[in-house]
Amino acid sequence: MLTIIELAARADGGHGVQSQSHRSECWLEGWVAVPAELERAVWDCGGYCDLTVEDGTLTGVAPRERPARPESEPTELEQLRADVDYLAAMGGVTL
Repeated sequence: MLTIIELAARADGGHGVQSQSHRSECWLEGWVAVPAELERAVWDCGGYCDLTVEDGTLTGVAPRERPARPESEPTELEQLRADVDYLAAMGGVTL
């Protein structure tokens, strides 16, 4: 299995990470192969790291803090339920 990481960080500071079992070299432009000794560090930080690349080879990974995840929007069903509960309360109906 070969793991690769995107050289350029995304807007949120993270790098894309992929792996494929049948690959032996990097298959995407702008990405670099992750040596076996750095794979765990890359996966553990989820691509949120600073990369050290020397002569086209990844030689170091320094984990960074992941940005806080924004709260997800309510699903359509959750919003519908909240609307029904609000209307019932406004109409004096107790459920």
